Amino acid sequence: MSTALIKQPQLGPQRLPMHAASQTKGLEMERRLQALFPDCVNEAVDALLTTLPVPHRRLERWKYAAVNGFWAECARSQTQTLAAIALDPLPVPGLDAYRLVFVNGCFDAASSSLPVAEGVTCMPLSDAEANGHEKRILTDMERTDWFAALNGKYATDGVFLSIKDGVALDRPLVIHQRQEGVGNPTFLRHSIHLGKHAEASVVVWSSSSDDASGFVNTLTTGVVGEGATLRLDKVQDEPGTVHHLAMESIDQAASSHFRIQTATIQGLWVRNDLAIALNGAGADAVLNGAFLPNKSEMVDNHTTVDHRMPHCTSSESYKGILYDKSKGVFNGKVFVRPDAQQTNAYQQNANILASREAVMNAKPELEIYADDVKCSHGCTIGQFDDDALFYAQSRGIGEAEAKSMLVHAFITDILDGFAVEEVALEVRHRLAEKHNWNRWDDPSDH
Repeated sequence: MSTALIKQPQLGPQRLPMHAASQTKGLEMERRLQALFPDCVNEAVDALLTTLPVPHRRLERWKYAAVNGFWAECARSQTQTLAAIALDPLPVPGLDAYRLVFVNGCFDAASSSLPVAEGVTCMPLSDAEANGHEKRILTDMERTDWFAALNGKYATDGVFLSIKDGVALDRPLVIHQRQEGVGNPTFLRHSIHLGKHAEASVVVWSSSSDDASGFVNTLTTGVVGEGATLRLDKVQDEPGTVHHLAMESIDQAASSHFRIQTATIQGLWVRNDLAIALNGAGADAVLNGAFLPNKSEMVDNHTTVDHRMPHCTSSESYKGILYDKSKGVFNGKVFVRPDAQQTNAYQQNANILASREAVMNAKPELEIYADDVKCSHGCTIGQFDDDALFYAQSRGIGEAEAKSMLVHAFITDILDGFAVEEVALEVRHRLAEKHNWNRWDDPSDH
């Protein structure tokens, strides 16, 4: 239980400090992008890109996430298809699902299978905008974050999904984002609209080849109508040297439900930036994630849950296991406005340092301006339980295998929360493959 003195929140725009060297690097990067994508013109976004501070370590939101890798030389994205690189369009074997495939940000129609059903409109975003289904509107994230504004200018494609009132998508929709080649900049924008009491399960799977490099900048906007339910499973499995920035901006109406489960299997530099706005009474949001970086990988999870109306609930649980010289970041903020009475918000971050050289930075936050709320947050950072390891080894289980069992026990609640069971099973398989686990048993079996 947490309470706070009631005071008027500072809701107006804040003047953030700029850093001369970062502004120069950002300007140089933007010039290269303009040369690569000359057809991308947006005067409103251009103004933002010149006035917003380019991310640097003196900004609180970017304090622990170095952005040096983004300033690398950009090459021209080449249109490729999964057929050309002999890959299965569905990263989850045997999954009965619709799919939209993008390779280096380009839509691969031959590998895609779009839903065709009454009350469901699904197509590449470029087609939706051309046909008048979608009119691009700047989000609050784009107005306040330089990288989000960059997406607002250069994202030329993505997924448009609109579901009418009372309609439920009969199968999951998989958005497969594949990165290939050297130095390719990829911008994707996904737009999801759910009408009243509509339902949908969406899987966003990001993959890359072992030698891929460049950066991926993805923004997903969602409008979840009254009483609607949106389940979003997000998996990042990029073994190359790709810098991946994934942003979600979700607006929820009254009594709506939104759930996002994130699993970061591998990625040199990964940042998940979530902004959830609870705009109607009785809305509910669940944000969970698991990340297991090794070597020199960095995973940064940033969340903001904005409670704007009364009787809303939110729950967050992020768990990390960090190996070798990897780095992790969790910065979660729960914002409760004066009118958001009867708010119930829970936030938890738990981490295991599997190496003395691994680093975890955590900053859970509560900012409360209402007096009738139940809000809590917590954070733990520790090592593997020596007693549990000793017990397992006393039963004839090797140390490596015992640790894999403890990992399973630690993050199984996150993986069990995936909306699509086949996705959770594939994540388990790929984690075991990455960390060379011979088996990954449920500890209850022993």
